[in-house]
Amino acid sequence: MRGLISGFGSSFLSTLSSIATALEYLTFIDMKYRLVILILTFGVAFAAPKLRRVNDVDYVGDANPRQTLDLYIPETKTESPRPVILWIHGGAWRQGSKDRPRRALKAAGLNCAIVSINYRLTSEKSWPAQIHDCKAALRWVKAHAKKYHLDADRIVVWGASAGGHLVTFMGTTQNHPNLDGKLGSHTDQSTSVKAVINFFGPTDFLVMNHQGSSMDHNAASSPEGQLLGGEVSALKARAKLASPFHQVSKDDAPILTVHGTRDPLVPYLQGKALDEKLDDLKVSSVLLTVSDGGHGRGFGPSVDEAVIKFLKHHFFDEQLRLEDSSVKENQ
Repeated sequence: MRGLISGFGSSFLSTLSSIATALEYLTFIDMKYRLVILILTFGVAFAAPKLRRVNDVDYVGDANPRQTLDLYIPETKTESPRPVILWIHGGAWRQGSKDRPRRALKAAGLNCAIVSINYRLTSEKSWPAQIHDCKAALRWVKAHAKKYHLDADRIVVWGASAGGHLVTFMGTTQNHPNLDGKLGSHTDQSTSVKAVINFFGPTDFLVMNHQGSSMDHNAASSPEGQLLGGEVSALKARAKLASPFHQVSKDDAPILTVHGTRDPLVPYLQGKALDEKLDDLKVSSVLLTVSDGGHGRGFGPSVDEAVIKFLKHHFFDEQLRLEDSSVKENQ
């Protein structure tokens, strides 16, 4: 546990606050993905470089459009290989696309590469196809790191909702012989990651119905039921295996969890319980609580600041204090 607040002087913070008020929080993205992004972090605007986009790369080799990825690579040259954010979309494991990694692109001002992936949805295949795809994509990135001037040892996986579940599972099952899968041509590559950013992802399928939600997560027709292949209560062993909470160990990657207290779909206790279990095992874990926040709604500039700070700490070894904290809705 370490904190989302660095020690700045009051005068300095006041100046930054004035800058923030004047500039506000702006993100500009053109339709051709020739991106110029203005990111406001800690009251300071960072101009991101233009990004070159490499589309629809087949990371498995099966010509399946659901097993493709896009790369966004800054055009500015750097001597050192770039760190990478691997973005995994949400959509209840049954919809969604790699085509709009908007949250991840906000971090382009750090001059890192963004990789956004598709994975097979539950209409095509049930668990564990989704995590096998994600890990195959990760291995592909590592195998091609030199070609694209990427740092294979500095890959942070970030996802929201169903994507949050998948990235958290990646961080809690690194190099797991029974869960990595054998897809693609790069099974010699490690499935370890530098860190995880989990935005309101489910972590324990066995207890979701007991934590307060607007839907029946146990039903075979629920997102979780479709992922597992039936009623969750009838598939307890499968549900437990697919839950990051039950995969936690002392060797897990550092995790930042961001969750709203009024999330109607994925209960806030899913994120809180995961953070507490990681703490118990002395795994680096940060919980950012969005008071009155919903399922991704009400996430204001403070959330973006926390993410950038977490990335700076793990990408560039900046000695920043990271600890649990709470922000208000839209703050």
